Parts: sequence; C-alpha cells; structure tokens
Amino acid sequence: MEQVMNVQPLSHKDRPALEAMDTGIEDDYVIRIFEKLIESDSHEIFGLFKEGNLLSVGGYSLFGNGKFAMLGRLRSDRRMLMKGNATELLKPIVEQLLRDPQVAWVGANTHLHNLPARRVLQKISLEEGPILHFLTLKSPELLTHHKPGPVWEEVTSLQYKKDLLHSTVMTETDIFPYECYYPLPYDYALFTDQYLEQSSFYQSPDASRFVIVNNDTKKFDYSHVKYFWDDHYNQSGFFETILHHWKQHPNNVGCWIDFSAEGFKRIPDLSPYDVQEPWALYSKWK
Repeated sequence: MEQVMNVQPLSHKDRPALEAMDTGIEDDYVIRIFEKLIESDSHEIFGLFKEGNLLSVGGYSLFGNGKFAMLGRLRSDRRMLMKGNATELLKPIVEQLLRDPQVAWVGANTHLHNLPARRVLQKISLEEGPILHFLTLKSPELLTHHKPGPVWEEVTSLQYKKDLLHSTVMTETDIFPYECYYPLPYDYALFTDQYLEQSSFYQSPDASRFVIVNNDTKKFDYSHVKYFWDDHYNQSGFFETILHHWKQHPNNVGCWIDFSAEGFKRIPDLSPYDVQEPWALYSKWK
C-alpha cells in the first residue's frame, strides 16, 4: 500500500511501537494476536506513524472470497487524540479497498454512542446503516414469555442447508451475522461449503423457520445464533433448540444472539442476557 500520510502496513518490527501506544485498553487483544494478524491472508493491519511513533492503528478483514471488507481494530494513542489521526489512517485504507476489483463493499461497526468513531466513519464516506443489538443469553433459567417446545430437527445435508438459505427472502440489503461483531450483507459468497459444514442448522417442525448456530471465539467461546426473523419468543422450541446446542458445547459461555432493532424491542425481559451497548453499522457499496 502507498505510504500516504505515512500510513504503512505493520510488520514484526513494529511490535515495540504498538506496545508503546497509550490506548487505555487493558489486555489489548490486537497485541495478543499481533503476529497472526500480520501473517494472515484475510486480515490486514496498518499504522499511522510520525517520526517513528505509532499514533493510530487499524485495518480490515476480508470475507466472502474478498468481496466484503470490514474495518476494525482501530485504536489511537490517547496522548494524540483530537488531531484527526484516525481519519488520516483510515482514508487511504478505504481508498485502497475501493480500488481493489475484488472488493464490492466496505463496512465498519461501532458502538452507537461512540460519536468520535462515527464522525470518522462519516468523514471517510461510509453511510450509516442499521442499529444492531448483540446479546448473550447466559441465564436461561430467567427466560420468560417464550413458547416452550421440542428441540428443532437438525439438518445435516449440505445441499439442504443451501436450499434453506435460498428459501429465505433475504437480499443483499439485509444483514447476516456472519461472526460475532461481524455483520455483513446477506450474500451467497459467504456461504462456502466449509462454513456451512461448520454450521449447525435446525429446522422447526412446520418447516417455516430455521436457525443457524456456529461456535465462534471472540476472547470467549460462544454459540453464535443466526436467525432471520424477529419472532424469537413466538416460535415454539426456538430457545430449547439453541440451548440444546449450548449443552453440546459446554465450554461456550452462552448463546450470542444478534437482534435487529425491532427484535430487540420485542424482548419482554432482558435479565437472562448480557446486554451490550447498541452498535451502528456503516458501509459503502462500490
């Protein structure tokens, strides 16, 4: 990448500069996985340097055979805030991605109330999209007002999994929770055979609904629930099904569920959940 405004990809030699940054983040996972990031084919991380000092870092991850790029891992030195460093870092990164013929979409996900980050994303021409709610079901014994029912039938056929995905009314303007923290446009490029084989599909008895659960790790292990409707509490056996998956993977700390703004409003009681601050998705299609 061109070293515009002294932005350059990070390498092994930059670890001391990264560790010297005052980001205020305790046990920063970017430092913990630094070597994996710089050696990965699907992740890139860059730094904004000034006179050898690292002012900001950030990068992107690629999904769907390089079709989708999600910005992330943005942090700046607190001693150099309010100087536009994050914008100076991200602007050439986004410009590079938009020149890449493989990339069709660039996105970023940030807390709704992180106004500085949202201003940065607006400055680099990303458009505000849906508000998303990430909740982790950790105390299922507190669940109320849901419809109990039998565990849904597990789907094991790879072709039938594909048929279920093709049966939805989702379009590329809809959001698919590909991984924890990584909501992406609904696109068949995401659904590789490997991804589907690692995904547990369960179909409701009347075949009108299905749910996908993946085991995902974001510091902790989760049963990551992907459900395309907002009627979680009205579908008999829905919660029994995702809890069944959790019981099969006892090392997971809970069931991570992505709720739309409408789905979140329909939750009758939040006490069973670990509730995160809402997130805002910003993006740009080429």
